[in-house]
Amino acid sequence: MTQQEFEDRTGKVVTSEEYERIEAMYMAAGNMDKDQFCAEYKKHGVSALVAEYYRRITVLSGMLEERNNELDDVRLKRMSLAEFLLGKAAAYDDTDFYREAVKLIGRKAVVLYKVKSGLPLWEEDIKYLEEVLAD
Repeated sequence: MTQQEFEDRTGKVVTSEEYERIEAMYMAAGNMDKDQFCAEYKKHGVSALVAEYYRRITVLSGMLEERNNELDDVRLKRMSLAEFLLGKAAAYDDTDFYREAVKLIGRKAVVLYKVKSGLPLWEEDIKYLEEVLAD
């Protein structure tokens, strides 16, 4: 929903800052359609309860963003470790390093990395590619 749509439906003119808050509430409302949201906002939009819900939404959104950033860091570290293991696996022809890399990032990511990096494909990589490409 755009700010203009909100204003048309509610008859209220809001600043862009106010609309950011309203849009966050609308997005958090789930499957509620625009008309229903606007009707409810007209009734309760300036209440202390709605203000508290908005505060909680923003706190939770911040926590989720922080958690997602942490997960991204973990993914990057796992990928970096897997790349290291794959390099060692290729250098020493060691299947233990290879299997640990697969545990960390999965067969698909391992084979893709090996292809992109020019690392030699092993028999299990070729079998995997044959299975994927046969579908």
